[in-house]
This record gives sequence, structure tokens and C-alpha cells, in this order.
Amino acid sequence: MDTYPTPIPCGRVLATALAASIAFTSAAQDRLAIPELYAKSEHMVPMRDGVKLFTAIYEPKDTSESYPIMLLRTPYGIGPIGPDRFPGVLGPSLLFTQDKFVFVYQSVRGKGLSEGEFVVMKPVDPDRQGVEDVDETTDNYDVIEWLLANIPNHNGKVGQWGISYPGWQTVMGMIGSHPALKASSPQASPSDMFVGDDFHHNGAFRLMYTFSWLSGNAQLRTRPGEAPRRFTYGTPDGYRFFLETGAVRNVNDLYFQNRVPTWNDYMEHGTYDGYWRERDFLPKLVDIDHAVLNVAGWFDAEDFYGPMSIYYAIEAQNPGNNSILVSGPWRHGGWARGSGRTL
Repeated sequence: MDTYPTPIPCGRVLATALAASIAFTSAAQDRLAIPELYAKSEHMVPMRDGVKLFTAIYEPKDTSESYPIMLLRTPYGIGPIGPDRFPGVLGPSLLFTQDKFVFVYQSVRGKGLSEGEFVVMKPVDPDRQGVEDVDETTDNYDVIEWLLANIPNHNGKVGQWGISYPGWQTVMGMIGSHPALKASSPQASPSDMFVGDDFHHNGAFRLMYTFSWLSGNAQLRTRPGEAPRRFTYGTPDGYRFFLETGAVRNVNDLYFQNRVPTWNDYMEHGTYDGYWRERDFLPKLVDIDHAVLNVAGWFDAEDFYGPMSIYYAIEAQNPGNNSILVSGPWRHGGWARGSGRTL
């Protein structure tokens, strides 16, 4: 890391982030105002290979001016579902809700009501050929293209954000980005799942965490909208559960029965081999000419390596880019949860 520049402290940005976090906690007080300010619509947006992704759009009812678009793509669901149902907050915080944007939420392929197959951190293929060769970078591009053509009252500018896996989705949107993308904020995003994020830390396999996340988020499904089967451990004692499981190779036979293919992939690639190297997207963070706000939690036990390495890579590979790093005394995504009074 010695060749990378030192992050420059930015008190004003940090203060804004903290203010947004505090505002977020008071969102419940303003739940009833959102339906009065925004109109909601739901769409199945087609990607270049024909797969349609479920997308919810919230547009300001005030049409006296045009608005920028704020996009979030996620595998964790975009409820509440239904044109007459609204969340308590739109955007990263209540401040964004009040300022008014066109807010767009999309379930990524293979998740929620979206069609297609979900692949955990699918590698980016810069040499893609034809419409069938797709990944999260092309899906991000395609949804922006569709929004510009189908939302009447936008100003042609798009911003995107996300925390944790949606933060990784945000980074994917920065690679080969759509010309209308003007700002990105990847927050607590992983970058390398073997070296320093989530499933491995310095190559050490994190058994309990990986089992938990994959069992709940990487199951195969038979149709869109199918809810993943919640795994029942049968005991509140995690130590006993994994002790009785025995060797790690027993997990698939005992519990997953090939319904979680990513687990089998991880078992087959216990060293930093080609499987992991092709998932290293940091060298692909080039030609990024829009503003980037990267956020990290100093006490993030899941993804601290990610946002730091993403920031360093952008700085090193994009001279002159308007890139800022904010790191504060938060746990994973803590700036968007709670008041911050305790850790």
C-alpha cells in the first residue's frame, strides 16, 4: 500500500454523513409524508439479454422542475411491494427524501421478483461479446438507459449508492459506467473475498459467517419471488453446532445438498487461485471520471479492507478523479443504523 496516496481528512463531508445518520433515525416520524410527496410505480425492466428485473420508482409529485435520479441495486429485497405501499425513508437518509430525487430501487437478477440467476460477486468480463454476455456492470448500465428513456421528469443525471453487497453493486456500476452517471457512493463494499472481506480475512476462512450468509442469500430457487428457505440450526449454541458438524467438507452433505453452489465453489478453491483472481475487480477501476464518496467503518468486522482498497485503487488509477474517503467509528453500515451513541 506504500505507493498509494494518504486519504485527506474532510470534516465537512464527515459532518454531513453524521447528520444524515442522525436524520435517518427520525424517519419514522415522517412516514406519512412520503405518499403525499411521491408517486410510486413498479416495473419489470428488461436487460440486454431479455431478463427482466423488478424495479420500484418513486417520483416527486411536484413536476414544476426536473430531478436527478438516485439508484440503488440490491439482492436484499426492495419492499414494501405494491404501488400503494411506501417505505419510511427514500434514499440514503431523510435529508435526501426531503430534497427530492427520483428514487429507483432494483432487485438484482435472481433475487426477489427479478428474473434470472443470482451469482455471488460474478466476475466482470471486460471482453464481453454480444447480448448474452452479461454481468452486474451491464445490468447497471441497462437500467440507467431504461430510466432515462422512460422517466419523464428527470434532468439526465444519475447518482448511485449502497451499503455492503449493494455497495459492491455500486462499484460494479462504476466500471464501464453509463455517461449519465455523475456520482457514486459505495459504502462498506467488499473488494476481495479471499484477501480481506467477508468470507476470508487474509486467507483465513470465516466458517460461521460464510455459512450464515450463504445459507440465507445464495440458495438456488425455482422461480422469481420464491423465498429462500431459512436454515434452522436446532440449537442456540453455535460452537456446538459446528463442532457436531465435524469437518467443513460435511456441510454440503449434511445441510445444503447442493442447493448452495457458491459454498461448493469455496470448498474447491481453498487457496488464492484463478477463481479468486478473476473476481478481483480493483484493476478494472479505471476511466472513472465522476465523483466518488467511499465510506468505511473503523470497527467493521466484515468489510474494512474493501472500501480502503477501492479508494486506493481509484486514486492510483484515475489521476484527477474527485474521490473522497470517509471513515468513522462505526460497525458494518453503522452510519445508517441507530444514533451512533453506542457501539
